Amino acid sequence: MRSDMHKVIVERPRMLRSAWKNKKTARRLSTDECAQVVREAEDYDGGPVRASSARHEKHLNENLAPLRRYLASQVGRPWNKVYSEICKTIDTRAAIGLHVLQHLEGFIALDVYKENDVLYERGRWGHAIEVRGLYVDPATGLIRLVKRRKPRAKHFEPTLIAVSETFEYHKIDDLWFAMQYRLAEPGELVDGIPVRRVLMQKRQCDRKTIRRLLTR
Repeated sequence: MRSDMHKVIVERPRMLRSAWKNKKTARRLSTDECAQVVREAEDYDGGPVRASSARHEKHLNENLAPLRRYLASQVGRPWNKVYSEICKTIDTRAAIGLHVLQHLEGFIALDVYKENDVLYERGRWGHAIEVRGLYVDPATGLIRLVKRRKPRAKHFEPTLIAVSETFEYHKIDDLWFAMQYRLAEPGELVDGIPVRRVLMQKRQCDRKTIRRLLTR
């Protein structure tokens, strides 16, 4: 682990919160503001009238990619050794070091258990959360990675099942129907249109019939 990891992760140069061109860290009080200070009996010595400004602040950087990459490269190693190396690299007495340790819990699941072949992490409030990504194997103490599950292929369900030339099952508006036909007579018309067969009966299928159809 690189020795300057704590700086790479959480430290960046000071930055201005304001777009002012004047880069001074204080602003000059107006005449009305000076009078108000005197009225309020503030400690005001009549010298250069300046007030403190919070325009310059040092922020914690959220560039946590180096830490995430480092942990990902430690798969297969004991978590206790990896954690010890991290603690040796950073100063855990400083706010920056504590900031790094706080983010570790977001990148790797520590309190893990298995139920029905699925890994879960115990949350802070006792809620079980399915593990996705890095975790510490509860049996070996090694860092492991949960592979992403492949999405299940969508099950194709037919909308027409032909049993014979005159009997079919049709799915219409998510409902299954049994359709009984007869062959049309030569030159027979339905609504003025020549047809090959004529619908004689249409009835909705029950659940047992539907299960039988879809498991054939």
